[in-house]
Amino acid sequence: MILVEASVAMAGFSGVVVVFGRRAEREWSPIERHRLEYLLTASFTVLFLSLAALVLLHAGTDPQTTWRIGSATWSIIGTYVIVLITRRAARVSRDDPELPNAAWIVLLLGLTGAFVLLSLANALTMREFWPFLAALVWLFGLACYVFTRLILVARRSN
Repeated sequence: MILVEASVAMAGFSGVVVVFGRRAEREWSPIERHRLEYLLTASFTVLFLSLAALVLLHAGTDPQTTWRIGSATWSIIGTYVIVLITRRAARVSRDDPELPNAAWIVLLLGLTGAFVLLSLANALTMREFWPFLAALVWLFGLACYVFTRLILVARRSN
């Protein structure tokens, strides 16, 4: 439930980001647009998967089956996110001052890949709660990182 509340708050705070700086004037750079899209996608994914797990548990689904379904779903979504971010990062100008260091992008994508593999292993063999929760916390942590980057860019542009 904490993740549900936090992800809703994060999605709501993204509206605050829109009000700051150039965003209020509809002057979005490609990387800013990408960050806002990722922030909303990550927040709503955490929200959806958390609520879906609650629905499954309250519907009488065995907890191990619930974690298996959630982990499998997160594995698919996580893989999609890695592909999406890789494609978008390749399209962003290397001269953009807001582009993070390539090593930082590789590190974040690599860690996301590790959580995808952990979730896949959980879906296939482990069927435990903690890998599912760890993956959601990781995704929420990435959303917090992106939110922070958006706020810092907005403050610098004012």
